Amino acid sequence: MSLTTLKKTVKDALDDLATLEVATFTGKEIDLSQSTDTTKVFETIQATLTTSTLVGYSRFEVEGDSMNYTNSDLGPDKQYLLDAHSSLVEGAQKSRKDFFDFVLKVMRS
Repeated sequence: MSLTTLKKTVKDALDDLATLEVATFTGKEIDLSQSTDTTKVFETIQATLTTSTLVGYSRFEVEGDSMNYTNSDLGPDKQYLLDAHSSLVEGAQKSRKDFFDFVLKVMRS
């Protein structure tokens, strides 16, 4: 891949950085062992969402707006699910920051 192609790919990816959304669901166990293709994984998960319970949803806009929802009906014995959602949000934010830093380095070269 040439540097020009890489820069275009990175620029296209920047468009996706405008919004970060993290949704955590709980429900019946899903067998993803047969799903080696990313598209198939998402299709399998999507098919089970109607029988799943939303644990938390967080959305962050590049200009600073944010929204956070957590399910208060889960009860104290399910606190680990909310903790997992918080960890996912932190991981996603770090991933976005790391990617953005990478993009800046590529664009400067």
